[in-house]
Amino acid sequence: MKAWWIFTKERFEPVSHLLMIFVFILVHYLLARKLQVIHCENYSLVFLFYAITFFYFKLRLYDEVKDYEIDLIVNKTRPLPRGLLNHRDMYNGMAVCIAFEIIFFSIQHSRAIVSILIAIFYSLLMYKEFFIREKIRPHLTIYAMSHTIVTSLLTFAIFSFLTKESFRIVITNKNFLFFSISNWMLFNIFEFGRKTFEITEERENVDTYSSLFGKKGAALLVLSQVIISIFLLHQLPVFDVSIIHWGLGFLLFLQIIITLQFVISNKAKNAKRYRMMSSVYIILFYIILALGLYF
Repeated sequence: MKAWWIFTKERFEPVSHLLMIFVFILVHYLLARKLQVIHCENYSLVFLFYAITFFYFKLRLYDEVKDYEIDLIVNKTRPLPRGLLNHRDMYNGMAVCIAFEIIFFSIQHSRAIVSILIAIFYSLLMYKEFFIREKIRPHLTIYAMSHTIVTSLLTFAIFSFLTKESFRIVITNKNFLFFSISNWMLFNIFEFGRKTFEITEERENVDTYSSLFGKKGAALLVLSQVIISIFLLHQLPVFDVSIIHWGLGFLLFLQIIITLQFVISNKAKNAKRYRMMSSVYIILFYIILALGLYF
């Protein structure tokens, strides 16, 4: 248990991850409530939170195993390469996570189970890198976007849980569809932003978005996801409230300022601030949506 706690602190930092998961679920709940399609008891939200936490923790286990060979060279201090846990521990952890995801979703209804099984199945394809590891690995952007799209499937599963509707019904709901794609863009922001560096920070034999596209190209890639996510939300009538308009407008302005600082300067501290913003952006985005939907 001590080893697992060390792993969690290093690879799934509890405070930031649990906060992100909380606001992530909260926005889904408030949106479903605003659309008047909520059909679940409040106590069941606790089980939903547990299920989504296990889902994201499992993805971290996937990454630990998938990146093992590379980490032996460039990230030797990570838990698996340094022997804190072994491969069997990872596999057992994956199985436990999947079991709890299904159990917690089953508390709601059978249609919710089908929805989470779809997300789980896709996540397993991700784990196996769609059985085309050698072809997809060199294409960093395609690789990332093919993985972050699992967030959209998880969004549909959450809405299925909250509404007691089938996956087919949920995915054909225009509001849910636009929101799920917006979520995909948000997690792309995190993925692209955290792998963007100043020239002095780049490491040999480690591909990053800044090494592939340059600082400007990497920054434009992130900004494109920011703009698309906001555009999609503005297609939904439930988001036509001043808190969301002004809040997201300010967040966009803040992102642009931090991006310009990163692109124009050659300071590592601005690059670190830029990467931090890519993580904080998601949480701030969901907090603004939650406030707008609540009030």
